Amino acid sequence: MSARVKPTAGIHSVRLLERSLRRHYESIPVAAHQYLVRFCDGPVLVTDDLGSLRVDVVVSDERSARHFQESFHSELDVRAIATTLDVSWSRGTAVPPPLR
Repeated sequence: MSARVKPTAGIHSVRLLERSLRRHYESIPVAAHQYLVRFCDGPVLVTDDLGSLRVDVVVSDERSARHFQESFHSELDVRAIATTLDVSWSRGTAVPPPLR
């Protein structure tokens, strides 16, 4: 499952989320502009794209998917940036290499 996180008003909110994830959760760089974060009881691949973030996670079922989405939105609410970001979810068929 993937989320594309785009700002609705300026790039600041995306950078704030990126810094927050790296500061408040265990993170490991895996490539340029890409790192793994231990979030919501598992690894999440965060990719810094130009002007947005891509967040990839492997979930086993719908319940796990809902739990991750709710936890991610709670993180946005805690950081008080939920209203400045647009999050769109998708279900990919391929798992990104660091999560395999």
